[in-house]
Amino acid sequence: MGLDIYFKRTKSEEVGYFRKVNFLVSFFSEVCQQEIENLTPVQIDIKDCITLLDRCNKVLENKSEEVSKALLPCCPGFFFGNYEYNEDYYENVEAVRKYVEEELIPQFEDLDPNEKIEFEIWY
Repeated sequence: MGLDIYFKRTKSEEVGYFRKVNFLVSFFSEVCQQEIENLTPVQIDIKDCITLLDRCNKVLENKSEEVSKALLPCCPGFFFGNYEYNEDYYENVEAVRKYVEEELIPQFEDLDPNEKIEFEIWY
């Protein structure tokens, strides 16, 4: 049991998955200007992903709790995982940074005209 996070193309398959990386919930709630709810997909765009990549890079450059809380704060929730800004947190930030840069952003270039990418959580 826990927080499962999916990135999906609307007309095809899952294109990314993370488990208990709760700062993604806070991030997409902020940039999409809505509460992220269980099993409710939220459309994201390439600008959101570029912002996420930029914030990951800044957090990894500084590795301070103050910067991490300001840019990619942990999101509390039932079985949402770690809430500490420790080595596990920074490993997750690095994994997200790599995924966004190498896999997620390139997905936007391959979308069909009516296809979108969505962010969704399940817990």
